[in-house]
Amino acid sequence: MENSIIIINAADIPPALQIARNLSSYTVYTFDPILVDPISASGLRNIVYTPFDNCPLYHELDASAHSAAFDLERTLDLEVRDIVPEVSIEGWQHLNLYYIFITLKWYTALWENFGNQLAGTKVHLFICDTPGSYYFNSFIPSILLLWNLKSNDIEFSGFTYGSKDDDGHLIPELPEGNQNEELEQLLIHLPTCWYDINYFFQEMISTGKTLINIEAKNFNIPLPAIKTLALTELESTLANLPEEIRTKINNFSRKLAEKLDRILQPHLVIPNYRQRQTQQISNTYCAQLVTYYQFSRYFKNSKPSRIVLSDHDAGFHGPIISFAQKHSLPVILLPHSKCVNDIEFKYRNITVLSHPIHGQEIFDANHKSVLNFKIAYPETFRSSSIVGEIRTISLLLNSLSLNGFYFTRYQPYMQGIRQIVSWCNQNGIVLKIRCKPSYSIINLLERDIGVSAAELTRNANETMDQHAESCDLCLMYDMPTTGALHFLKCSIPILNPIVEYLAPSEMTLGNARLVPQESVENTLLRLKWFTSDPTTLFYFRAEQFRNYMALFQIARPLRAYL
Repeated sequence: MENSIIIINAADIPPALQIARNLSSYTVYTFDPILVDPISASGLRNIVYTPFDNCPLYHELDASAHSAAFDLERTLDLEVRDIVPEVSIEGWQHLNLYYIFITLKWYTALWENFGNQLAGTKVHLFICDTPGSYYFNSFIPSILLLWNLKSNDIEFSGFTYGSKDDDGHLIPELPEGNQNEELEQLLIHLPTCWYDINYFFQEMISTGKTLINIEAKNFNIPLPAIKTLALTELESTLANLPEEIRTKINNFSRKLAEKLDRILQPHLVIPNYRQRQTQQISNTYCAQLVTYYQFSRYFKNSKPSRIVLSDHDAGFHGPIISFAQKHSLPVILLPHSKCVNDIEFKYRNITVLSHPIHGQEIFDANHKSVLNFKIAYPETFRSSSIVGEIRTISLLLNSLSLNGFYFTRYQPYMQGIRQIVSWCNQNGIVLKIRCKPSYSIINLLERDIGVSAAELTRNANETMDQHAESCDLCLMYDMPTTGALHFLKCSIPILNPIVEYLAPSEMTLGNARLVPQESVENTLLRLKWFTSDPTTLFYFRAEQFRNYMALFQIARPLRAYL
């Protein structure tokens, strides 16, 4: 019988290698394009990447998962309203629930389409022994496949690995008294702000206010030399709370778990795994509720003048914003990567700050517009008055997938690249394709486009500044990326060929008033115009650069908002 090894996540590769050593022959199947490179590098043989051609379109999947998460939050909030009438838990786990639903929807559809193709083989699948949380690796995709195989009487062997402690029980350590009661305070929680944290931190220090930073469970960004509220175990804090609150928490937890189990039953039919997923979500809600009570105790006599959060919720945004709402405190939302998506909370005293390139309206959970101002990010602009020709074009790729689900369907994505490659070859123009280094698809580009892996690797290893300086024009392909800023600040013209309809979250960086968004065909027509008359390129470049600099005219330093 043929052996089929299924790799869903990069973490499946080490156990797959162990299994493959004991098999005389096997075929490795993967469905995620960004896994082909690491699987190929591992030494595994007979790798088959199977595109999910009739997959859900991402903008529809995105909208559906958000809707399901909002519906679940409303249901749970009503379920526990009689227990905790003083607070609403809507929005408290929206990002977490969103990724759980998008994973359930995607992989249910994938296995329904592909599962029967494994009939007549023995399937080896690997189960990450961790409940779903954000876009981290979890047992959800594998358990859905396992149930599909079992339902279709397909032989399989399952191997578990990588159990992870449930971090839902961690909460900020908030002592009885706040030592900074006499000082003006900023409460800070900035998970995932990897790129701009130094600028943000300098601006916050400049205010002269006392900074109180909350450590994040996930995506933590250390901030040195200021007071940081570290994480502690929920159980020890819960034991010291008044009995009335402890009773509330226990009743809250029980009711949540019962409701969640009923809601997840159609999706995760194996009771043990469903109960573990339910418990993980319930534990996190309980920890969040205790965190809310602890904020009220810690800031009993002196409230922060501002609360500064990242737009990426790593678990504590819900109780923090509920605390702010109770006391009418202003909340500043900073982008973890230049621009901000729609927000999942209804609190109206939230101000969103973003890079000047952000060109989309931001809405809250009530579908109302959110106040949005621009930050004067530190940038150095450089222009040229030379009328040049296009000799080298950058094709700048963002990630094609995340956690297995596609942002754009594979075949249309590759077809667009083929058209661009063909046009450049016909017009004697060098095309430099740059994959996003952490999400490269080099092997697939070599196989399906014909560009050498060595060349693609060299391009990926360049810094963005090096890459931009070597090109005369950039095609930011499909989903916009912050890489565009490296071209714009140096007056290198940039266009945005779009393959498929973009979801709102993909459009935050896509300022179409500045960077034209057109189909691949129309982008190539524009390029034909630029190459036939270099002065049109000169005027376009000058106008785009001038418009980019003009965006900063209404931007202010971060400290002005603090």
